[in-house]
Amino acid sequence: MKSKKAFMLGAAMAASCFVSAFALAEQYPHLAAQAVQPTLKHTLKSAGKVQATKAPGALKQRLQAGAQLKKPMSAAKAKADSVVEDHIAPAPVTQVKKASAQQAATVQAALVQGCETTLDVNQLYTINGVQTGDLLCYHFSLPKQSRIEVLLVGQTVGTDMSLTLFQDDGQGNPIPLGTSNNPGTGDESLGGVLPAGDYYWFMEANAAVQGSSFQFGVAVDANIDAFEPNDTPDSAFKLPDTLNYLNGNADSVNDVDYFDFTAVRGQSVGIALTADATSGSTRNKWILERFDGSQWVIVDSSVKSTSVTNPGVGGVVKVRVRPNPNDTWSATGKYNLSLGSNPRINNPDVKGEANVLRIPYSASNVGYGYMTTQAYRDLSWKMGLSDSTGAPLVGLHPIVYLDQHINPDSGNIVYKAYSAATDSSGQAGGTINVGTCSGDFQTTFVDYSQGYNNTWRTDFNYGVWRMEVLEYPGIGVGGDNVQFVSFGHLCKQTLLSSTKA
Repeated sequence: MKSKKAFMLGAAMAASCFVSAFALAEQYPHLAAQAVQPTLKHTLKSAGKVQATKAPGALKQRLQAGAQLKKPMSAAKAKADSVVEDHIAPAPVTQVKKASAQQAATVQAALVQGCETTLDVNQLYTINGVQTGDLLCYHFSLPKQSRIEVLLVGQTVGTDMSLTLFQDDGQGNPIPLGTSNNPGTGDESLGGVLPAGDYYWFMEANAAVQGSSFQFGVAVDANIDAFEPNDTPDSAFKLPDTLNYLNGNADSVNDVDYFDFTAVRGQSVGIALTADATSGSTRNKWILERFDGSQWVIVDSSVKSTSVTNPGVGGVVKVRVRPNPNDTWSATGKYNLSLGSNPRINNPDVKGEANVLRIPYSASNVGYGYMTTQAYRDLSWKMGLSDSTGAPLVGLHPIVYLDQHINPDSGNIVYKAYSAATDSSGQAGGTINVGTCSGDFQTTFVDYSQGYNNTWRTDFNYGVWRMEVLEYPGIGVGGDNVQFVSFGHLCKQTLLSSTKA
């Protein structure tokens, strides 16, 4: 344990303000009282005894006052004061009045007294000699957003403790995030997801006898994704109006991630789940489900994508992702979820220079066959993306996969990726410089031009290309049936003869 010399508990500002509900949700999340997981206390490292440092009674009064600060105002008042401006009716907000400099200093001193001991997380501490009415306060910090379970266990006979976790609001107000107060010696536990910050255990002895003792600690799991807490339909992560591409994980085998997407124009909604190969995950390790209005329906893992073609204007599409209980769960495994406006590809094109003398089909009897796309030095490409209503999809990433020179001995294809983000009109494109080459193959053909029959010899390489969209599998140019488009890199063209036609 470490002695906490000072706390960032109060900023001296005189004016009063209103904080939006969205900001409050981020600053002051709610922790739910829950049963202690049977194996949890055995996973925490025993840290021995800690001194029963007592907090002043004034802190309890301030906690009660802080609970009042979390009560929502009326929607009408929220509309006037919310800092979030959009076309959606704002949620209720909480009014927090800032203290003066003198008040802040006084409050900070009151909070620090009895809370100056910092304890480590993932440790189980023991306190002995508790007396009825004792108020105990300790501090811990989270360096990053984490899922936590705060617990108070092992109360001896005759002991009845309550457990509250609170956070300072930056103005000297201790805001309770949750309370567990089971009767008698029942275990106390609070669980949920908290952002990085400083937090405080507050434990009150409702009853105690001589020699009363208990254990307390906090289990911290930082292996969570950016969308937590979204473990219930009510806490589903609300996605913006685009095609969203999310990278998520499961912090336990029982973790379920819920997501909602609103089709504001009634556009078709696309859904796809792929494994994040960089994490060593596979698709079969995950179960993707869609709510059909009455029940959750599993999306077949062999299907690359599915869609809700007519959700209606403002219709909400709900999906959830969870670990497959029939597969081995891994804390490092991740998934990629595509959810949002179903992408429509518009006018994809890959082509070489306009003035290239192409090898005709009749001369493609060497190598691998006819080359649909041919280029000398530069290969240009483009792709447009929109939703089903024609609205452009901005910030998505079409990708051209190109192997401009297939090894003639092995025939193995090794792609190199070229990508760009779609602009405000939903368009993306670029130019690929394929450079110079010597040519694995050679062919001769006659080209008629301006009254002459010109005999050309061309040295060239074979290649292939395909187009995909990073954020959505199974669409583009090239696929399961026709895997790619053939490409010819024209290395050298030599005029052998020219005769008048």
